[in-house]
Order: sequence, then C-alpha cells, then structure tokens
Amino acid sequence: MKIINIMVGGPASELPELEQYTNSEIEWVGVDRGAKRLLDRGITPTIAIGDFDSLTKEELTHLKTKVANVLEFPAEKDETDTEIGLSWAMDQHPDKIRIFGATGGRLDHLLANLMMLTKPRFQAAVPVVEMIDCYNYIKMYTPGTYTIEKLPDKKYVAFTTMKDVTGLTLKGFVYPLENATYPVGSALSSNEFLEQVGEFSFTSGMILLTQSND
Repeated sequence: MKIINIMVGGPASELPELEQYTNSEIEWVGVDRGAKRLLDRGITPTIAIGDFDSLTKEELTHLKTKVANVLEFPAEKDETDTEIGLSWAMDQHPDKIRIFGATGGRLDHLLANLMMLTKPRFQAAVPVVEMIDCYNYIKMYTPGTYTIEKLPDKKYVAFTTMKDVTGLTLKGFVYPLENATYPVGSALSSNEFLEQVGEFSFTSGMILLTQSND
C-alpha cells in the first residue's frame, strides 16, 4: 500500500505521536510551517510546499538546506497551501493520504481544511484521505455502504452532514437510524459503537465521520 502523509501548519499541541504513522516506505509532504514541524521531529519530507509566510527568512533558508525539493508559491493565490499539497499527493496516486496539523488553532484554517474535500476537484481524493490529530480521526464519505472499525483509543463516533443527506442508516451503534434525512450542517454526535464494527449507508449527500476521545 502506498501511503503519503501530509503535515500542515496547525498547532503542534494537536499532533499525535508520529512514530506509529511513519516508516521508510511512507513519503511525507511538508506544507508551509508543517515542513519545519517535520524537521523538528527528525523527519525529512520528500517535498516542502507552500508560500512559507509563516516561516522567518532564516527558517526558510535552513529548510532549503535540509529538503531537496522545495516548491514556493506566492502568498496571493486562489488555492490554500493544503490544497496545493493535496493536489501534489494525489498526482502520486497513493492508496491512502493522511493529513496532520489540519485541526486546531485558527478557525478559518480548520473550516477550509474540512470543506476542502467537498469541492468537485477533490472528489477523487475523498476515498483515500483521512485527517488525524491527538483527539480525532476524521474521514469524508460519499454515498454508499460502509463498514467501519472502532479505533482502540477512541470512544465516540459522529456523523456530520456536509451536504443534504438522504437514506442515512446506522447499524451497530448505540443510536441506530433507518433511512433518515438530514439537511447540511446536521451534527449527529456522541454516538458509540455497540461492538468493534459498525455499518452505515446513505443514498445522497456527503458525510464527515469523526471518531474521537475527550
């Protein structure tokens, strides 16, 4: 399985321990300050991408001595740095993309990162992208039937509608549903798995699934 990890510039306090997510076969992408965060943790990214407006000149110069491939973009642009990093990762045709540092801190950055996968241009990324921090595992879903496994360190599971959703059915959870309809922005939070595995399905819309702990 080909895995690409992307580190963006959210607060370091929100990051999980990275050792469990990396090995010699996994490529890392450092996005803006995320590239420095990787170097600070002894991880050299394959590529660093962004406008690097969050780095000092000295930090950027040091970054260029450590990372072989650094792509700089102007601060005034239509895409976010994270979108540019995700586009690069998708061009490598991975089986999985994990994004770290995408939550916490500035609310506008969080919203941009969550809404990113609702854009038509990133529809192909939805099945392979997951976002991870020290409290949450986040994944977007398009219509279909899915079996999901409870993560060992997570207690809660939530279903948030990112578009109007129809036909939502939940099985194997404390609060089940059958063929329900919810408008965009509905947060079905604080649900829990009954067993190790649960199943959900829906016929239209888009759902953001979160497994979390306190």
